[in-house]
Amino acid sequence: MKLLAGFIASCITIVAVFYIKQQSHPTPNFEKSSNLVQYIEVSGYHSEIFSSDDISWELQLSLSGKEKNDLIQKKNARIQELTTLTSSLEINKDSLLFENYTLRKEWSWNNGKKVLAGYQLNQTIKVSLRSQEKSDLFSEGLTQINDLEVLNIKYDINNKDEKKNQIAAEAFNKAKRKATVLALASGKKLGRVLSISETAQQNESIVFSTYKSRGLLGGAMTAVGENGPNKTTLEATTFVRFSIK
Repeated sequence: MKLLAGFIASCITIVAVFYIKQQSHPTPNFEKSSNLVQYIEVSGYHSEIFSSDDISWELQLSLSGKEKNDLIQKKNARIQELTTLTSSLEINKDSLLFENYTLRKEWSWNNGKKVLAGYQLNQTIKVSLRSQEKSDLFSEGLTQINDLEVLNIKYDINNKDEKKNQIAAEAFNKAKRKATVLALASGKKLGRVLSISETAQQNESIVFSTYKSRGLLGGAMTAVGENGPNKTTLEATTFVRFSIK
């Protein structure tokens, strides 16, 4: 019986060892992977200054008095003066926007009784101008019209999104030209774009090695800065990673 038990135990051990060897796999050697890619990462920057050609004036007409009809007549007279001014400057009538018109009663107290003191009339007017020159002439003309208060002046440029895209494209072109020069200097040729980002992925433009990735970041950072009331700076920075071969 002892011999039989020993024989059975020996058979089980041999089978177990054989099974483990059959199921084991060699550890992959990543250093020999064919997915290793050389790349170069560069940045490109471009900016342009534009003259403001979308200038928005926000005005408020404020009138007060005891007679409602007198206030309405005054309002109409002031608006006529304003439209005459814009017409003399060859400003399209559609550039004037009238909104937030209010006419309300003003009350006071006399011997404990609430009595009508008069009326308050307010009218907001927005005017869109397409050049700094017309804006300056408009400003001078406003000094001749009573009861109008300037609430705000906003300076901007037309087709801003289109201009931003053009500047971002030029920033990319500068990055590509830089990458081409560096690749040739290192005895390589520039390959395809691996990624485009608005933030740097490395600290400097130099040849690196990495493993292929399916991810692709895209975009260009565009910022707006003011150089005085009639100038706007649009700028873009792109960080681009190219393969080299």
